[in-house]
Amino acid sequence: MQMDSIQSGRLRFFSPAPYLQGVRNLSSSVSYLAQTYAPAEVFRAYFFDRLKNNRIRKKYSAETHRYQILKHSLQLTNDWFCGKAPPFWLSVIDEYGFREKEIEVLEIGSWEGLSSHFILTSLPKAHLTCVDTWEGADEHKDGTAATSEVLSQIESTFDKNLAPYRDRLTKYKGTSFSFFEKCPNRSVFDFIYVDGSHHCDDVIVDAVKCFEMLKVGGIMVFDDYFWRHYPNAIDNPAAAINLFLRLKKGTFKIIRMYYQIIIQKQADRY
Repeated sequence: MQMDSIQSGRLRFFSPAPYLQGVRNLSSSVSYLAQTYAPAEVFRAYFFDRLKNNRIRKKYSAETHRYQILKHSLQLTNDWFCGKAPPFWLSVIDEYGFREKEIEVLEIGSWEGLSSHFILTSLPKAHLTCVDTWEGADEHKDGTAATSEVLSQIESTFDKNLAPYRDRLTKYKGTSFSFFEKCPNRSVFDFIYVDGSHHCDDVIVDAVKCFEMLKVGGIMVFDDYFWRHYPNAIDNPAAAINLFLRLKKGTFKIIRMYYQIIIQKQADRY
C-alpha cells in the first residue's frame, strides 16, 4: 500500500486491491462478451451503462430497501432476484409510465414467485401470466442450485406467496414451448421477463417466441446474461441472447445492461 493523503490529522492509505479486482472483473466480462459473440451494440451498452447503473442504484436505493423488507412476508429458500433487478426494473417502469397502466406481463420461469411478487406489487394494475414447470432446470436438478427437498415444494411455495394476487395472475404449468404452442397470438404483452431454462437452446426459443408476443414499444428483460453454469461458454444464456439480438437487429434498442439485459421492441419483422 502507499500513502494517498492526510485528512483530519490522520493518514489515509490507498489500497490498490479493489481497483485491481475491478479491472479483473471488467477484463473477464469483456472476454465473455467476445466468447459468446456479442454484437457491437452490446459492447457499447456494457461500457456506457457502467456509470449510469451506479446512479440508478442510488436513485432507487430507498425503494429497493423497502422491497427488501416487504419480501420477508414471503416463504423463500433463496433470493436470486433482489440483488440484481429492482432498481433497474423500477427505473424502466418509471421511464415508460407502467406504474398506473393496465398492462399485460409475461414471466417465463417463476420459481418461488419472488420476481412475480415484485411485478404485482410494483405494477398495481398489471395482469401477470406465469409460465413454469415448477420442476427446476439443469442447475436445480443436479443439486447446484437447489436440494431435492426444495424442489418438491417449489410449486406449493409459489402458490402461497402469490395467493393474495390470484385475481391478477394466470398460472400456466408446463414448458415455455408448450405455452407458445397453445398461445400463438402475437403482440399480446407489454412487459416480458425471460428467466426459464438457461441452456442456450431453450433461451433462443424463448427469446424469439417472446419477442413475437411482445407489443411494439414493449419491454423485454433477459435474466442472467453473465451467468456461467455450463463449461462451454456458448451453452450459456449470453450466447443465445447475442444470437437473438443479431437476428433482430434494427427492431429493438438496448435500454439497460448490467447482469440482466433489457430491450425495448421498436418494430416487428416476421
